[in-house]
Amino acid sequence: MINVFLSINNNEEVLQLPVPPKKYAVPSPWKNELVDGLQRSIVTIGMRELRTVEIESFFPAKGHDYPFLQSREYWGMEYVDMIERWRERRYPLRLIISDQSGEQSLNMAVTMDLFEWGTQQDGDIFFTMKMTEFALIELSGR
Repeated sequence: MINVFLSINNNEEVLQLPVPPKKYAVPSPWKNELVDGLQRSIVTIGMRELRTVEIESFFPAKGHDYPFLQSREYWGMEYVDMIERWRERRYPLRLIISDQSGEQSLNMAVTMDLFEWGTQQDGDIFFTMKMTEFALIELSGR
């Protein structure tokens, strides 16, 4: 099982997803270009593009204390409200995904491009988060 953490502003606030996704993928595209030459086609290697991550899971409603929960700090709409408040601040978020041993498999600054959520009949809130890597730009000469 994996652990998923989101934070804002250098860990000013941190939340752990109570139910981690069953799976996630991190496409890492490159902007390579196919060029037709005189006698054959060639590929030029371009720049690495920004990685993306999509996570689907749910936030349990208050009173739904499932035995598999990894966090019981917040419930239901508290997660939604916190994430929406973070998005309003317009800061990049930090996404960390680690395995049970604590080994980090992903640690990157992201923008949350889509946060879609809805309530099921039992009150649990299912969600989809689509995030894009936020490239931190270093200024040299300072």
